[in-house]
Amino acid sequence: MRRRFVAPAVVAVLLAFPVGCLAGDHHTLYVQVASYVHYHSSPEHKGPPILGAAELHWPDDNQFMGAALFNNSFGQFSQFVYYGWQFPLDWIHTGLHLKVPVGFIHGYRGDHQGDIPLNRFGVAPAILPGIGYKQGRWGADVVMLGTAALLFSVGYEFGD
Repeated sequence: MRRRFVAPAVVAVLLAFPVGCLAGDHHTLYVQVASYVHYHSSPEHKGPPILGAAELHWPDDNQFMGAALFNNSFGQFSQFVYYGWQFPLDWIHTGLHLKVPVGFIHGYRGDHQGDIPLNRFGVAPAILPGIGYKQGRWGADVVMLGTAALLFSVGYEFGD
C-alpha cells in the first residue's frame, strides 16, 4: 500500500518542478499532509483518512496547481489534480487566506461511483474551498469536502 502512495507523489513532484522552471519564475513547492473527518460516520467508511498533496505556487500571483493522493472513505486509492487561486484575507488577519482549488477527482469506483456528483467513468469535477493560515514557511488549512467531510491539513513551503 505504501508504494501505491509514494510513487505517484514522487511523480507529481517531479513533474511540477520542470513546469515551474519552464515558466522562468521562482515558484515554490508547498507539501501538505492532511486528515479528514466525516460529518456523519458510517460502517462503510474505512481508514485511514490520510491525504498527501504537493502544490506548485506561482510567485506574487496567488495561483497554484497541485495533486493530492489519498484513500477515499471507502478504502479506494484516489487522486485529485487541480488548479486554484489563493485570496489573502490580510484585512482580517495577516497570513489568513481563502483557497479555491478546482479540478478532477479519480478513484471512486464500483458501488461508490455515485457517491460523488457528476462522476462519469470514475472521474468527477470538484471545487474544494478552504480557509487557512500561513506564517513563514508553515501553513494550515481547513477544507470543505462537499457535504461529506472536513479536511485538516498542515503544510511546508520549499523554494524561494
